[in-house]
Amino acid sequence: MSVIKYIQGDLFTHSIPSGKKIILAHACNTQGSWGGGIAAIFRKKFPQANKEYSQYCHENNNLLGKSLLIESDNPSILIACLFTSDFNQSAAQIVHHTEQAINDLDKILKSYEDLETIDGKIVINMPKINAGIFGVPWENTEAVIKKINDLYFNVYVI
Repeated sequence: MSVIKYIQGDLFTHSIPSGKKIILAHACNTQGSWGGGIAAIFRKKFPQANKEYSQYCHENNNLLGKSLLIESDNPSILIACLFTSDFNQSAAQIVHHTEQAINDLDKILKSYEDLETIDGKIVINMPKINAGIFGVPWENTEAVIKKINDLYFNVYVI
């Protein structure tokens, strides 16, 4: 079972440990648009990453259930795009794609070094994904996150 720690505050103020890289994750659509919700904040804070995400979406198909890890405009911050919806899924389908995308991210992270860890688990910092524009009750997403064994989740709540 994974560790989920809830933190009252702003995801974008997560401190970067010396010599480490942090991961900021969010649920993304497959259409290449960080247009609303927290994605719009990612777009403003990380314009180069937004361009890479958009280009990736336009050049690739079948992205649901996959993830993309992008080096951000800050070399100490990696952005994890979890492809959970293209706006045509039910809440149950989005949750299923979320589980697949997090498992995909877990595999990708195994090839990275110098990532922030707690108790030997790589730390993923994120908001309550899927609960905004995608309209999925947080408890549904939380249930699949709890099943992921290898990762430590900091969930930021404003």
